[in-house]
Amino acid sequence: MIKPGVKDEKEKIENAIELLRAEMIRIGMTEGLGSQQTLQISKKLDRYITKYQTLHLNYEPPRTNKNGLS
Repeated sequence: MIKPGVKDEKEKIENAIELLRAEMIRIGMTEGLGSQQTLQISKKLDRYITKYQTLHLNYEPPRTNKNGLS
């Protein structure tokens, strides 16, 4: 069974991941991939991805019967 709020939490994390990814690419292109700011964002992005993977592994979608109904 899905825990209350897990789906919402996953969506928030997905959005954060996309924003961080875009920001990391933008900063990496302007300041370089090895810049301190790029590396800080990369580490933050890693933490969000790890959190997402943990939630994803624990997420069970609603079960459906043979008619496709919950």
